[in-house]
Amino acid sequence: MKTSTDRQRALEMACISQLAYVAYKQGNDIVSNILKTGYPSFLQPYQTIEFISAPRPLSDTDELVCCGLLLSNENDIVIAIRGTERLDDYFFNLLAFPNSEAIHSGFNLYVKSFWQQLQDFIQREENANKNIFVTGHSLGGAAATLITKRISETELKPIAPYTLETYTFGAPPVSTIELILDTPIYRFRNSGDFIPNLPKIIAVLLNRIPGIKQVIINWKPELLKTLADYSHIGNEYCLNKKYEIIEQTETNLPNLQLILQISSLLATQLKSPSQADINKFRLLINTLIQTSLEEHRAIKYVERISFGKLPPYISNLDDD
Repeated sequence: MKTSTDRQRALEMACISQLAYVAYKQGNDIVSNILKTGYPSFLQPYQTIEFISAPRPLSDTDELVCCGLLLSNENDIVIAIRGTERLDDYFFNLLAFPNSEAIHSGFNLYVKSFWQQLQDFIQREENANKNIFVTGHSLGGAAATLITKRISETELKPIAPYTLETYTFGAPPVSTIELILDTPIYRFRNSGDFIPNLPKIIAVLLNRIPGIKQVIINWKPELLKTLADYSHIGNEYCLNKKYEIIEQTETNLPNLQLILQISSLLATQLKSPSQADINKFRLLINTLIQTSLEEHRAIKYVERISFGKLPPYISNLDDD
């Protein structure tokens, strides 16, 4: 980033994105206490703290779960969306084809499930003329991008000099066409995290494994092209192990050698023609995610942006 202020804002957004997971796993009270207190150099305090509740993404059950946070203080509103928690969420999200607007239908369904709650929060009288920051990790980052798109296309967008900014961490792409928004989207990716490029990587791998390629062609012939067409929006900033933030001037698939190694592994694992087609694809996704999981963790993004330091409240949490 260009200034320490930019990096500080990114750190705060990364912390809040990670706390969205904590709320889901450990309860709202823990997160409320953290956010009300604030932690110098990591988080400013927030006076209004609410929790987004919605059905599980891509599920037909009525169970409500915490999907994120709605925060406000004197000057700012923060919308933070939780990422996925189960392998099946990754699996179904990846399989969701673009809707009529070329938007990933699974991500769009996720946002739709809690959009009214977000809209009502922004439109409250006490939230008028405040800056709006939207953030999220992984699936939450994809949702944050679509939320920003919706805000930009409605009367909810703040009027200058007020700010609308989006910060995503390890987020996958949301559309098969180029989206152009007139508001900044800062997209962060750890150097060893290739989940943000998962659709294109899987397209590469499928083309390198003849047996699986033919399975996919027979099953859904348009899938390979769809995966390859997914593209990101906004500026990408790569976080390396030296804690540097480097703006990417062109799209690069991370660690081509690692991709080829995974390709060889999968070719061995998936050579049996007796395996069910859908199980082969599930194993492919699982292997890719597991090789990148440590670098993809929300807390790893916090650590990289904060020069290797973790927030003091982390030691009091059971898990991130």
